[in-house]
Amino acid sequence: MATIKLLVKSDKKQSLATMYLRFINGRETDIIVPIPIKIYPEYWSNKSQAFKPKIVFDDVFTEKDKVKIENKLRTMKNNILNQFNELAGSGGTITKDWLKSIIDEHHNKPGTQNENLNQYINRFIKEVESGERTYVHNNESKRYEYSTIKNFKAFKVQFDLYQQDKRVKLNFNDINIDFYDQFVQFFLKKSYSPNTIGRNIKNLKTLMRLSRDEGLHSNTETDRKKFKVLKTQVQNIYLTESELDRISELDLSDNKVLEVARDVFLIGCYTAQRFSDYSKIGPANVRQMDEGFKVIDLIQSKTRERVIIPIRPELEEILKKYDYQVPHIWEQKLNLHIKKIGAMAGITEKIEVEEIKGGLKVKKWVPKNEMIKTHTCRRTGCTLMYLAGIPTIDVMKVSGHKTEREFLNYIKVSKEETALSLSKHPYFMGTKLKVVK
Repeated sequence: MATIKLLVKSDKKQSLATMYLRFINGRETDIIVPIPIKIYPEYWSNKSQAFKPKIVFDDVFTEKDKVKIENKLRTMKNNILNQFNELAGSGGTITKDWLKSIIDEHHNKPGTQNENLNQYINRFIKEVESGERTYVHNNESKRYEYSTIKNFKAFKVQFDLYQQDKRVKLNFNDINIDFYDQFVQFFLKKSYSPNTIGRNIKNLKTLMRLSRDEGLHSNTETDRKKFKVLKTQVQNIYLTESELDRISELDLSDNKVLEVARDVFLIGCYTAQRFSDYSKIGPANVRQMDEGFKVIDLIQSKTRERVIIPIRPELEEILKKYDYQVPHIWEQKLNLHIKKIGAMAGITEKIEVEEIKGGLKVKKWVPKNEMIKTHTCRRTGCTLMYLAGIPTIDVMKVSGHKTEREFLNYIKVSKEETALSLSKHPYFMGTKLKVVK
C-alpha cells in the first residue's frame, strides 16, 4: 500500500526550511522530492505528520497561513494517491519525474519563459504571501515579513496607476532612465515625500534584479547611479523619562480604551521592541532567571533574532495588571489614542519639522504629541538606555540591532543632551589630566 510522509529537515530552528515529500510503495518504491512549501522546523512534527499544537503565531506566520498549508498538503496527498492508483492500474512505472510533475502541477507552477513584467510582479507577490518564495539573510532562508509584503503590494498599486495614467503596459525593457524621471514626477505631482518615492523605486529595483537573476531579461538600467533611491532624513522623536512618568501617572480609570492604549505603549517603551513584538508578549515569554529577576524572552518577528529583556519595576507592574498577557489593540488605534494621551500629559511643545512636498522644502511647527506613534516606543527605550550610560553593545542585545552604526543612527539624542552628558565628564569638570611622558 502506498503511503506519503511530509518531512522537514533542518538544524536551524529559527530559519525557514524546505518541506520534503516521501512516497513509499512497499519495497519497490521509496522516493523523496522537495515541495514548494517552506516552514519553520519547530512548527512541524515529522513523527505526527502535522503541525505542533503550540505555535506562536505572528504577522509572518498566521493561523490562516497554517490552515492554508494544511489544506494544500491534504489535497496534494490525495491527488498523488489518486493518480498513483490510476497509473498502477494501467501498469505504469512510478518515477521521481512522475512525482515531481504532479507536485508542480498541483502548485500551479507557471512556465515563466514568456512572462512579462506585470505578470512577474503578480507572481512574486503571490509567492511571498504563500511563503513559497523566501530570501537569504546571514546564510539563512527567511520568509518575507508582513511589512515587506505590504510594501511590495503598495508598489504594485502605484505601478498600475502609473501605467493607467500613461496608458501603457510596461515590460522589462521599458524600465530605463527616461521611465525613472517620469515615474518620480508622477509621485511629485501627488506631493509624495522623497522617502515614499524612494521606497517604490527600491521595490522596483529589487523586482528587476530578481527577475533578471531568474533569466527573464538582461536589462541593467536600474543598476545605474542615476536610477537612485530617493531618501531624506525623517524627523523622529523620543520621550524623556519625565514625559513617560507623566503619561504613566495619568488617571484613565474612567476610559478603559485609553488606559489599555497607554499601558501597551509603555510596555513598548520599557522593552524597546517593535509593535509586532511588544504587542504579542504573553506569559510564555516571561521567565525568572536563577538570580531571581524576571526577563522577557522573545524571538523578533522581523529578524527572527532572539532577545532577552530585563523587566524593570514599572514594566512588571503593568504586566501584572494584565496577568502578563499584553491586551490586544490594533496598531492604527494605538497611534490614534497615544496622540490624545500625549496631549493629556502636556507633551505639546512645538517641534520644527522639515518636509519635502512636490520637490520643495517646507518647514512647519508640530506639537510633539502629534508626532508620537507606536515606533516611538522603540526609539524611546533605546535612547533612554543609552542616556542612562548602559554600554551600546548591551543595549543592542536588548533591541536586536546588528551593528553599532545602525544603532547610533537609530537613537535620538540632541546636541544639547550630548553636551549635558559631556559636561559631567572629568575633562569638562576641570579635573587635571595626567600627561603621559
